[in-house]
Amino acid sequence: MYYSPLGRTASEEASPIYGVFMSKKCIFLFLVLALVIAGGVFGQNNDIKNWVSGEVSILGGGVRYEYMLFPNLSLTANAYFNTLIIWNDWGFTAGARFYPFGPIFFGELGLGFGYHSGTGDIDYKVGDDTYTDNYWIRTIGFVISPGVGAKLDVGPPGGFYIQPGLKVPIVIGNKKPVLDWLSDYYESKVGVGVGFLIYVGFGYAF
Repeated sequence: MYYSPLGRTASEEASPIYGVFMSKKCIFLFLVLALVIAGGVFGQNNDIKNWVSGEVSILGGGVRYEYMLFPNLSLTANAYFNTLIIWNDWGFTAGARFYPFGPIFFGELGLGFGYHSGTGDIDYKVGDDTYTDNYWIRTIGFVISPGVGAKLDVGPPGGFYIQPGLKVPIVIGNKKPVLDWLSDYYESKVGVGVGFLIYVGFGYAF
């Protein structure tokens, strides 16, 4: 009679029940191995409070400091800039991060001062006539910056880490054309400018 290296007969290995059992066993072993690897690669020591990083975006960058208050809550300070021809963003924010599922994934909210420029429709007057056109406009003032991302502590806890993320700076404040000559025909008013930044941070934790 034929026996496999696992001690099973040919009829047992051909059984659908045996196939299901082996597939579930393989899946279970894979999940256990993945958890072990994730715990070793992305583990975060609660004694590590300070996380300092530089950030690189498409055509910009920034710096960030993060202080861990609790394992799932931190305070942050961030300065950033990004430029893409006429679409520009820069700002300074202070805020907090929340880690709902452990030490890796986070949601954040920053508040501060910011600038955004881009294209948009504006109304302006020349004499008694009012015109509406699409122009290069800028908004400067209070900024609300929500975002999401991941903090990957590579290797032993602390030391080098990588931090990809995205944020949406929403600037509320004085809104007017960037071009000075057009400003003579336009009354400044409160408006909203919305940016979109994708970045990768590289830093050191201690």
